[in-house]
Amino acid sequence: MIDLQKHLTHTIASRLRDLRKNEHPNLPPDLIANGQKAAILRIEKGEVPRSGNFISDTLLDTYSNYFSLSKVSLIFGEGINLEKLVTFLFSELSSSLMPSDLRERLRIKPPKSTPSQKVKDSLLTLYYTFADFGRWYDLRKETPQSQIEENPIDFLTMSTILWQLCKERFLASFNEKVIYSVFNEQDDKFYYNRINKKVNDWLNHDFSELIIPECVKKLKKNSIFKIGYMVKVLIDEFLVSDLPESYLTNIPLDVYFPPTKHYRIEPIADKEKQEKQVKDIADKWVDSLSKIKAPVYEKDFKKIEEENIFEGIEGITDLSTPWKGIQKITIEDFLDNLLDLPPFMNECHFLNFSEQKIPGILSVNLQATHLFQKRINEDIEGMIDNLVGIQNHFINLIVWKELSDFAI
Repeated sequence: MIDLQKHLTHTIASRLRDLRKNEHPNLPPDLIANGQKAAILRIEKGEVPRSGNFISDTLLDTYSNYFSLSKVSLIFGEGINLEKLVTFLFSELSSSLMPSDLRERLRIKPPKSTPSQKVKDSLLTLYYTFADFGRWYDLRKETPQSQIEENPIDFLTMSTILWQLCKERFLASFNEKVIYSVFNEQDDKFYYNRINKKVNDWLNHDFSELIIPECVKKLKKNSIFKIGYMVKVLIDEFLVSDLPESYLTNIPLDVYFPPTKHYRIEPIADKEKQEKQVKDIADKWVDSLSKIKAPVYEKDFKKIEEENIFEGIEGITDLSTPWKGIQKITIEDFLDNLLDLPPFMNECHFLNFSEQKIPGILSVNLQATHLFQKRINEDIEGMIDNLVGIQNHFINLIVWKELSDFAI
């Protein structure tokens, strides 16, 4: 739960103290509210009573009337002070995403309170705008290399950019949903100790379910920022990190070359008879082949293999080649050959005509696909690194003011 009241206690104490001592030098507390001297001095010291009601509705109303200031400005501030308050809130939320070791290296103070998991998950979707963040958060933050790098990611700049992109939406919603609610209770009274509940209700509903999704939707339409979400999809849907360890070095490969019919003809004494026999048989063979309809199945090839076309004809020797059958091939050779297929193999699905098969590739021989996935992982990680570099380059070309203009 985010404890904004604790932060407000210090800012309100400072604000009221400055009003009495700096803007109106040596103003006695009793002149502000007769009989409330002890309460005013307690507030200026930032001391919170057990009830949690740091400043009462009556005393706040007195301050507002005496100094001609709105209650909103006294509690939350106005203009730049209100923006600083919501900026602080956003930094607290963002800091909750950082592991403690990275926070220490970046010399960022730990958050005084943490949001719900729902809020953190929602905020994560916003930070995935940066491909660099997605790569670090999902792939690198727990690795030994990340532990020793002084600045594994530029988290502070990312936060600043996101704040500039979403600031107007955050401020408008905070005004409408939190501040309005605080000063519009059913009994028209102000309750300081209810601020935290209203803030966290806002974070869990409007912030998480409306504001963040709206910001992300707009960012995804931009060619630069949507690169981060492209990387997130590659990580979530295509990288496979929990592949079982395999000690397999060879895989069975059914080399599926169709049988070839090849004959050597040696002339005999009755050459004319031999030629006629060969021609008649060849004509019948070609005619029978023409009747085989596509697709051609393995049974058709086996039938061709089993037939000795010119059996019994004098002077003809059968030199036909049979099926190659199952062979063993090293994993590395298989992957290298598979990734080096001719272009036409990329355009069709040759299940009926493929020259090679791995028996049980979808069931008992899954290790072959696991090893291929490892090779795919390497390619995807290379793609991610390239996308990170491209996005970072384009982000560096942005003028700061354009971030705020883009957000409007």
